[in-house]
Amino acid sequence: MSQWKRSWYASQTQFDDRFFGHAFSHASFENQTVRMVIHPHDYGSIWRIKFSNRYGVYPLTLDSVTLSSHRKNVNFDDQDVGNVTFKGSSKVVIPVGKELYSDPISYHADPSADLTISLYLPVYTKVSTWHFSPARSTYIAQGNQTKVNDANIFDTTTHSYYWLTALDVEVMSSGVDPGVFVVMGDSITEGYASSLNANQRWPDLLLNRIRQVSDQPLPSILNAGLTGNMILRDARDVEEGAALGLANAGERMLDRLEREGFTQPGLKGIIFNCGINDIFGDATSEQLIRGLNEMIDRTKKQHLKVAICTVTPFGKSHFFTDEREKVRQEVNQWIRSNAQTDLIIDLDRTLADPREPTEMLHIYDSGDKTHPNDDGNKAIAEAVPLSFFYESSQN
Repeated sequence: MSQWKRSWYASQTQFDDRFFGHAFSHASFENQTVRMVIHPHDYGSIWRIKFSNRYGVYPLTLDSVTLSSHRKNVNFDDQDVGNVTFKGSSKVVIPVGKELYSDPISYHADPSADLTISLYLPVYTKVSTWHFSPARSTYIAQGNQTKVNDANIFDTTTHSYYWLTALDVEVMSSGVDPGVFVVMGDSITEGYASSLNANQRWPDLLLNRIRQVSDQPLPSILNAGLTGNMILRDARDVEEGAALGLANAGERMLDRLEREGFTQPGLKGIIFNCGINDIFGDATSEQLIRGLNEMIDRTKKQHLKVAICTVTPFGKSHFFTDEREKVRQEVNQWIRSNAQTDLIIDLDRTLADPREPTEMLHIYDSGDKTHPNDDGNKAIAEAVPLSFFYESSQN
């Protein structure tokens, strides 16, 4: 017997061109190919791709879609392309507000390779459903280039995923697969300040760490991070002129937990790495604790494992105030005393400067006093006990 296991995921939000110009995304496409690079967490030979027009105001037309292994720049072997179909057709129209899966795709991928998914958009298509991905380049070319491996043709680069939300792989239902774990987070999870195109987000580094020390089947550690995401407030509640990222933060985590957490194929647990943006928005500790407690309770009722991270330091950033630091300390004290979770990951103590505990240690700081660099992401990955992914829940 076999089953689908989610190997890669990107949270989707509603595109708002009041806040995001061409430096981050094109506002529309017409007669263009969009090539996106993803980093799967499990591999096999049978795949399916999930596309979303959740926030669309018009039907989405995809005229050709391919799956391939990623090579240097955007090149791939012409003989190494998987043609993606939808009910047997290479063309699909996704209705407004809908999501759909491709047909199963037979394609053997090297477990060390990233994958590319290329979409040809033949008619004028306004961007609506997307994921702002600052740590990964997407490549754009004129015309239908879904099977072309010439990097020079893809002469435009952005930092976003378009309409692409998930990749699943077929695995055997053996009972030994550790399954899928979702990290519900913000820009720290998303990898906002990690190196471009290097897979240095901490969930990716955590999987690498497991791969190096374990001969057991690997979990998928899905990155459901959204830059600017909050537990308590939707992005639409953020006023124009807010800090970059907040306008693209999507729905509040309390609302997206059901859709982006609990519905993932093969799910075994949730890791919460969140709260800092709520503090920046001047939420009280009581409000934050109430929101965190609700998410933990809902996760436990699904009979899933649950881990929670303390809120990381942001002293000397332009967000810092004494009152916000007081809220952070109160929330972290509550997290450390929480007996309902299977695991507490103390990222505050992992990243803090021992001499100035309100600040991030300089070797982990990307430069903005808030987001960790590659070394900081590595420190986070090393702070997570690997037993969490293989042992049964104790609560």
